[in-house]
Amino acid sequence: MKISEDRRKMLKIVTMYYEQGMTQALIAQKMGISRPVISKILQQAKESGVVSISIKDESAYAVELGLRIEQKYQLDDVIVVPTNEQKQSQSVKKEVSRIAAFYLKERLNVGMNIGLSWGTTLADMIDEMPYCSFPTINVAPLVGGVSSEHLYFDTNHLVFRLAEKLNSRCQYFYAPALAESIELATVLNKSQLVSKALEQAKHVDFAIIGVGNPNESSTWKRLGYIEADELEIIKETGVKGDAVASLFDKNGQTVNNEISQRMLGIKVEDLVNIPDVMVIGCGEEKVESIKPLLIGRCCSILVIDQTIAEALA
Repeated sequence: MKISEDRRKMLKIVTMYYEQGMTQALIAQKMGISRPVISKILQQAKESGVVSISIKDESAYAVELGLRIEQKYQLDDVIVVPTNEQKQSQSVKKEVSRIAAFYLKERLNVGMNIGLSWGTTLADMIDEMPYCSFPTINVAPLVGGVSSEHLYFDTNHLVFRLAEKLNSRCQYFYAPALAESIELATVLNKSQLVSKALEQAKHVDFAIIGVGNPNESSTWKRLGYIEADELEIIKETGVKGDAVASLFDKNGQTVNNEISQRMLGIKVEDLVNIPDVMVIGCGEEKVESIKPLLIGRCCSILVIDQTIAEALA
């Protein structure tokens, strides 16, 4: 079959570039053509179907999902952990925690202020965090603490553990995550200790938060902090999720019910003013709770599993 000189030239260029690994500059020199012309011919080869590029990697689909979510919600970064029918939920959760820990390590900078909420996801992430040395980093809690019997999930304990891993400084939040009454919460919020902790929390550079769905399997619910009558309040007031010291609605805004008023710590609205907010989530039930945070611009970085990503994309 006869082919035109232009097509022969195109095939020669694409073969040298894609099959032989030659640079565009070297091809230009060999062919006696300028580098911009080589670049143009390679682009024409793709557009005309002469060259078809496919990425052969099991993670490519997850990366593509992440890019779609980034664009849809105008996020800075979305890391999607691939899942399949063979992977158990605990295995996926551990992988999400490991990836979140790796991402945090890559983002560490001298003198930065890190803020933590609380819960199982953050505890697992810190388990996966390697030891390193950043003595000028400061780690601070974003919410009050939980009871000593649930120390593994407690924000002050998590702050201490992460600071230990980073060889850095830390502060504590000397108040409960959930006050016994609105009156007590009001008194505590006016105290110097809580005011100082809140001010510190609002001015971190990098916040790491877990998100719960109190209608399904929130840590609040699992640890018994929210009773049956309070669950009714949650359902009646349109709550879609919980993060930091907020129960929030479908638009990512704090629902000002009796439970939210008793929570001590920063609210989801405060997250908007923090430069980087990383939300970590795993499991289909988290979709309903993560989406409002994206709508409310409360998050800039997502580390999630493929199940969540498919629902969000």
